[in-house]
Amino acid sequence: MSTFFEKNWFKLALGAILIAMIASFAYKLWVNSSEPDQRLTAMKQSPSFQLQDLDGKTVASADTDGKVRLVYFFYSFCPDVCLPTTFLLTQVQDELKKKELFGTKSEIISITVDPNRDTPAVLKEFGTKFESKPDPSGWMFLRGEEAKTHKLAEDFGIMVIKEKDGNFSHSNAILLVDKKGKLRNYYDASNPELDADHIVKDVVTLSKEK
Repeated sequence: MSTFFEKNWFKLALGAILIAMIASFAYKLWVNSSEPDQRLTAMKQSPSFQLQDLDGKTVASADTDGKVRLVYFFYSFCPDVCLPTTFLLTQVQDELKKKELFGTKSEIISITVDPNRDTPAVLKEFGTKFESKPDPSGWMFLRGEEAKTHKLAEDFGIMVIKEKDGNFSHSNAILLVDKKGKLRNYYDASNPELDADHIVKDVVTLSKEK
């Protein structure tokens, strides 16, 4: 038995962490859905950052103040959840465009946790995989030094663990940040019941706040 744990301690520990994170996100989602008066209550101030866009320009979190933001930590080599979640965000993008909020009162920010492989060229190619391509007028793909990016994700409440094969286990959550930089909601992007309309409705609500 001891040999089994010695060989599999990493997977067991990772599994325990993932279960804890899923339980935490499930609780937040349950609160938001079951108690309307607590929906979108400010949780905390979102962490500040300075990262680079695909043209190498430095983008600070303060540069996006005044807009409602959807923040997603991902990586393009992800074998499972990142592609469908980014597809979901393209649907959000399209709906926000119809409401004339995209790029003016709202933005999508995708931050790679794998900057060593996710070069600007790779991320630009990643965007071409979708029928409705990410529009740079309101969607930024950002990258930075790996360790600092992982710390930023942690500060947002997102777990990131680098695996031996070079891939990453991470919380598959979309974060909703209001115009003043306060974290207002976590969306479990792996929840099959989550759709673009649900997210867009919340973005519209926050866009009307002063």
